[in-house]
Amino acid sequence: MNIAATLFPRSYNPPTKPENARGLAALLLAAAVAALAVVADQLVETWLDDHLFLAWVALWAVVFAGSLLLTGTVRRMSARAVAGLDQWAARRAQARAAARLLAIEKRAAQSAAKASAAQHPVKASSALDSHLFHI
Repeated sequence: MNIAATLFPRSYNPPTKPENARGLAALLLAAAVAALAVVADQLVETWLDDHLFLAWVALWAVVFAGSLLLTGTVRRMSARAVAGLDQWAARRAQARAAARLLAIEKRAAQSAAKASAAQHPVKASSALDSHLFHI
């Protein structure tokens, strides 16, 4: 079991709802549709002189079709990305908490050893003297 989770049960648990990924999904969708529009513009540019209105309609049709077709894929991809980043952040936070706990335990052990040595200085010196005379 995780030490940090045991000590800090009310720690941050990121929500798993896909609403967190809405902004990322919108950004990725806009980028994908813009890329589609650029490709469609390159293809339509050859027959632009004769059929300007038809080229304009075709370009917007590609933009709207791309928006409709890519929405679900982009939403799922962004939800996975946000969930992965949330898990990574939680693992990092737990690792930092465990490192802090380990440092506290180490300092506590050192303090206990110093306190024990301070309480019994005669025993430590007499044990040292007895070893010196037996050599």
